[in-house]
Amino acid sequence: MNHDADVQALRGELGRDLRAARRAAGLSQVQLGRRTGYARSTVSTVESGGQNVPRAFWERCDEALGTGTTLTAGHDRLAASRLAASPPAGSRLTGSRLAGSRASAGHGEAPPGPGRGLGAGSVADALEVYQVLGWQVEHVEGRVELVCGAGVEALEVPRAAGMVAVRWWLHTGGVPDQIRGLPGLPGPRDALAVIAARDRWYFLVQAGACPWACPQTAGPAAAGIAEVVVRWHAEGSRIPAPPSRDRAGHEVDWGHPPPARVRLADPVVLLDLLARAVALTGSQGHTLTLPGGVSVVPAAGIIGRVS
Repeated sequence: MNHDADVQALRGELGRDLRAARRAAGLSQVQLGRRTGYARSTVSTVESGGQNVPRAFWERCDEALGTGTTLTAGHDRLAASRLAASPPAGSRLTGSRLAGSRASAGHGEAPPGPGRGLGAGSVADALEVYQVLGWQVEHVEGRVELVCGAGVEALEVPRAAGMVAVRWWLHTGGVPDQIRGLPGLPGPRDALAVIAARDRWYFLVQAGACPWACPQTAGPAAAGIAEVVVRWHAEGSRIPAPPSRDRAGHEVDWGHPPPARVRLADPVVLLDLLARAVALTGSQGHTLTLPGGVSVVPAAGIIGRVS
């Protein structure tokens, strides 16, 4: 059996194990999806061996089904098998086709475990970790891009709104803030991972919750409705990923360092936080409008003022 067949066989076996554990727990696919924060369709596809999901999915299934670490260990075996697959020649690296990049970089150490190395400066090391996490990645013409919908999705906001949202989240620690009207969030230590690409920030979130079948379904904004400033990347939409540059040649880095153990938040939970951050920073020019009518402007070589 070749490497690709090995991977497919392990994925099918893991899907069957999940179905058996779910049925033994007396849960439907809908109920398991609700307990883990994923869509029923994701659970169904995984059970059929047809979708690659992140490690966090299996951790949450183990927790919801009382299976200890059985399913997570199965995911780790599958990830190791994918990394062992031999890639075809070429510079395009997708899915398990990462070994060529690693060899060309001259790395002889064992691949990093899940959640390690996302902040590494080496493209080859980062590609390996993305793959271990179950995120589809492409490395083309010096760019690294995450293909959303396969293990991870992203909510895109302007840089200013992203910075405010990160600070709010870190300040509250995920606890609801009634004074600021902020929602309850997962602890940032486990769930906060943000990519910065010049004037756009991308909050990485769980896959499987996007309400549209594909990015094109929503269509253009209707007449009289403001342009959407929070964009949801899913189902094949691509976003720039560290360490590289985006299509305009701008450096891509982490707006907030990724957690050591990636357990991404449900995107729907973040929408309220991001909407408030966008509203707070949505003024024209460089004015930051705070509650209570307070406006903050940069000095920019003149006398700054807070009104």
